[in-house]
Amino acid sequence: IPGPCQEFTAGTYSEAMGATSEATCSDCGAGKFSGQAASTCVEECPAGTYSIAATSTCEDCIAGKFSGATGATSEATCQDCGAGKYSSAAGAISDATCSDCTAGKFSSQAASTCSVCIAGKHSGAAS
Repeated sequence: IPGPCQEFTAGTYSEAMGATSEATCSDCGAGKFSGQAASTCVEECPAGTYSIAATSTCEDCIAGKFSGATGATSEATCQDCGAGKYSSAAGAISDATCSDCTAGKFSSQAASTCSVCIAGKHSGAAS
């Protein structure tokens, strides 16, 4: 006796009615995602996130980076906050989240924090 219908794995979809195995599933393409039991992968990853493929969620751009693009297909879409700036926010959608380091501190590109200048060195704001 067949059991109840099983849901397809999140990050996949199937348009087939009466499917008998997961072999009828297709992976969601990069930049899109689905939940379980999906018949399509129409949801694009929102700004500040990306998806490589076959996923149920989109990954956030890491702190120190941002992306205004929707449907992003790789982490490379996430742009760096510039040197002398930082952002502690993951999933940022614009460079407005990048703040200047204060005087006496510095950062490299894509920084999530600013570092204190060591003894014998100094830094003005935004360095």
